[in-house]
Amino acid sequence: MTQRDRFPRKDNLSDRVDLQHSDAKQQHFLLLDGLRGVAAVAVATSHACIVFGGTQLLPKATLAVDFFFLLSGIVVAHAYERKLKQGQIREYFERRLIRLYPMILVGALLGMSVVITSPATRGLPASTLTYLGLTAALCLPIFRANVYPVSHSIAPVNLPSWSLFFEIFVNAVYGLVAKHLTSPRLVAISLTAFVVEAIGVFKFNGVNFGVYVENFEWGFARVFFPFFAGVLINRVFTPRPLPAFAMAPLMLAIALVATFYVPTSGVWNAVSEMIAVAIIYPCVILIAMRVTVSSGQGHVLAWLGAVSYPVYAIHVPLFLWLARLQRVSASRFQVSPYCWIVVSVVFSIVCAWIILKIYDLPLREKLATRMKRRSRASGACAGWRGVIPKGGATHRYQLAKV
Repeated sequence: MTQRDRFPRKDNLSDRVDLQHSDAKQQHFLLLDGLRGVAAVAVATSHACIVFGGTQLLPKATLAVDFFFLLSGIVVAHAYERKLKQGQIREYFERRLIRLYPMILVGALLGMSVVITSPATRGLPASTLTYLGLTAALCLPIFRANVYPVSHSIAPVNLPSWSLFFEIFVNAVYGLVAKHLTSPRLVAISLTAFVVEAIGVFKFNGVNFGVYVENFEWGFARVFFPFFAGVLINRVFTPRPLPAFAMAPLMLAIALVATFYVPTSGVWNAVSEMIAVAIIYPCVILIAMRVTVSSGQGHVLAWLGAVSYPVYAIHVPLFLWLARLQRVSASRFQVSPYCWIVVSVVFSIVCAWIILKIYDLPLREKLATRMKRRSRASGACAGWRGVIPKGGATHRYQLAKV
């Protein structure tokens, strides 16, 4: 194997992180990776507060989804825009499915293990359970409320899958239109989506729409604006490194988490959340793309990025299983709900890391290698060589892709 085969070319930097062979732009994406990990843990913490009780510590953690969509637009465009303009659409779709689907399937299996053992589903016909399982496994929305009696979500089996459906949808749209997506068209799409999302934000007094059957259609604007804004940022912004500042990653993480905490209500809630999505998050990302991180920080940020997607995909069904343990143990001893919150979040991170190491990364590597061999056999692999380098765990971290 040649050196060229072992390590990705410059235009493939967004697919894998190699801390020993990274340039400045990889360093900037490492910080984006770390911020994505922080956002995923914030979402898990917010859901844990709902499941186990206690004061909601991060009442606006739903904004993390909008942050994910913005990051996705930047990183997906950085990784694939050039190749899509060359017409390599099939490879793009295959790579996005390889990236997203393995954890969607794990989340669906865990979610169905909760559903089929829940008292709420006793008496449901087998056809309904089959319908729930298939829609979860295929990451498709459910358009009828109360199919699963305790949920009005479009993804009642595994709640986070609602955003993964929209992520897959907007990825597909981008793959189809990227070749024809001139800068004026990109600006027009972003502005139109911004206007529609702003209408939805003021209609619902916040950005938390697209999750439920009754506001499903508004979810398209919610994903289109940040995603295509991210594509635009990637296209027009050339990051120039800032002077080294060791506290920069921590300060940006605090700024991000602060947007999940500040309590507001009514129209001010709508205003503050729209400001976060349209102004604060792009600014945080633009600064993060200019920050140079140390080697030690890079390892931590890469790890956060690696576990972020698995944590997001599996934490809800894990919490629901732990909630059953909480109810059973409550008659014997009292434990603060905040202890359950901490334990459940840590447990979900550990489980995510184990699943990442023994299932997700090996499977994706095997599928990507097969695709690369097939492309070589057909003579169509010139632009996709060296994407999956062999080596230690550091080589196998992926950049921030939701």
